[in-house]
Amino acid sequence: MDRFNSTVLAVYGTLIALAMGSTPPAQVVSTPAQAVAPASASLAPCLVATPDGATAVLIRFRIEPHWHLYWSNPGDSGAPPAIKLTLPAGWTSGVTIFPRPEILGTAEERNFGYQDSLDLLIPVFGPKSDAPSIAVEAKVDWLVCKTSCIMGRATLSEQVSISPDPKAPQSRSRALPVKLPDSVRATLEGSPTQGSLVLSGATKSFGTLPVSFIPDPMSGVEYLDGTGPYLSRQVGDVTTIRVPFSIEPKDAVDGPPRLRGLVLTGKRDVDPAFQVDLKPSDVPAVEK
Repeated sequence: MDRFNSTVLAVYGTLIALAMGSTPPAQVVSTPAQAVAPASASLAPCLVATPDGATAVLIRFRIEPHWHLYWSNPGDSGAPPAIKLTLPAGWTSGVTIFPRPEILGTAEERNFGYQDSLDLLIPVFGPKSDAPSIAVEAKVDWLVCKTSCIMGRATLSEQVSISPDPKAPQSRSRALPVKLPDSVRATLEGSPTQGSLVLSGATKSFGTLPVSFIPDPMSGVEYLDGTGPYLSRQVGDVTTIRVPFSIEPKDAVDGPPRLRGLVLTGKRDVDPAFQVDLKPSDVPAVEK
């Protein structure tokens, strides 16, 4: 189940409270009467393949020009889309897969999100069956922003084909995160509760320059140099990123703290992005 599904009401309530404060990043307003909504969602009629070979439900968003939706870590303001699936008996869903986001805003007000369109994949797992399709219902909530922000909601229903159709519409305009290459080493400077995550490897291991890191924090984990992105440093043929963090275990209400984020290579939406998801105590200390 998507980790945001159980807290979406709290998230949006917090945004409304922020909008009423003294320094709101954007004003949250009621949906105005307009000919075209700034964003809309649809449910694909067949399952699609994920980078690790699983199958997933595809939720596709259309976004009007100059508006944007948010990544799982929205940055200095905002909230990501939240999706709750209702599946047949015996079927379960996994964590939503967000594609590589764009870096939006300014250095003073940084956001991570998407313009024009967004495809979200929700992995699903079920028993073997001869049935050609399953009934899927998706309750989708989102926040779409420009100079102001509007909350959107849809309940989508579809008889979804179980077999992924290679001809089905899938997003190819944004890279989906893949596993960090084995040739990139993750180490820890400091302690498992306060220090720096160090990602280092031969520059060619990353493929495309420049290289940076954007964090995806969970409760109990704080990245100390702000929202990011954290830029890499090249020395000779080695590229290194240092990401300072602190952990307060008592605040980790979402489960054991983990260091999560994306390593972005290049500048285009299609350039590779590598998933980082590490338990601090499992990361070896930097050798002196």
